[in-house]
Amino acid sequence: MVAMLTKKTAIFKTFVAFSLLPASAFAQDIADDTEDTQVRSYDRKTIEDDYTSVPVYKDRQVTFTTGYDYSSGKFNLPANTNISYIPYSLQYETGQWEFKINSGYITFAAPKNVVPVIEGAPLVTDVDLSPTDRYRNPRKDGFGDVYLSAKYSIENPYSNDFYIDLTGRIKIPTANEYKGLGTGKVDYIVKADFAYLMGNFMPFATLGYRFVGKTHLYDLQDSFFASIGASYYLTYDTSIGVSYEYRESATPGFNSPKEIFAYTDVQINDHWGLNLYGVVGLNNVTTDYGLGTQIRYKF
Repeated sequence: MVAMLTKKTAIFKTFVAFSLLPASAFAQDIADDTEDTQVRSYDRKTIEDDYTSVPVYKDRQVTFTTGYDYSSGKFNLPANTNISYIPYSLQYETGQWEFKINSGYITFAAPKNVVPVIEGAPLVTDVDLSPTDRYRNPRKDGFGDVYLSAKYSIENPYSNDFYIDLTGRIKIPTANEYKGLGTGKVDYIVKADFAYLMGNFMPFATLGYRFVGKTHLYDLQDSFFASIGASYYLTYDTSIGVSYEYRESATPGFNSPKEIFAYTDVQINDHWGLNLYGVVGLNNVTTDYGLGTQIRYKF
């Protein structure tokens, strides 16, 4: 799942992307009491005051984020796979650059062919299961992989309302691959996020590619991923959003995961923010459903 928040995510998941969202929450400063209470459009300055997701042009900013994520699904097997994930991240922004480190603690019960390799999101691998193994879902837990990322927000000279973010990420294989917590190999991810602000409404999209490290444990392939969605500002400090997410399967010959992701984001005050989200899987190689929350603090 995401990310997204980041799915994540984030938030982008997306705009979670959390990321994440793995994406996708925008929050506004509360309007002055003396201002007109009539609903207004949000200009570029208002959006740039958000905590993340669109280009931020403050000198420096540090944000810590944590939360809880739960997902469940059968993955075309008799036994349910249940995954709990506690993410944590530290983000540093300066000018048009953003740098981030994130990881998490995973607890899951799953057959041995299901591996939570993408920030807690499950991957169905090509591991052969015996008739007995199909009904077994032993419990495993431990720290996941560490992700390092750098994002550059392009300043568009032709439109103040069109945003482009370019991100590069590297997965450091800190998770125990023999416990099924990861692949034990380095992955590289590149992606581009796009958004266009139209009054209170902001459609967005993500295109990306993941280069996976080869391992003797699983047969894996490089894969494409994408999402498309929109967010809407209910007030200056509250937004909602929904997106459709597609990930090409990292296992050759398997179906590609498809999901619907929705969120609500609230900027509580100048420092604290809260994000609530849910996800519904659209086929048998992703979770049936997932729920999560993230809380962030800006220093």
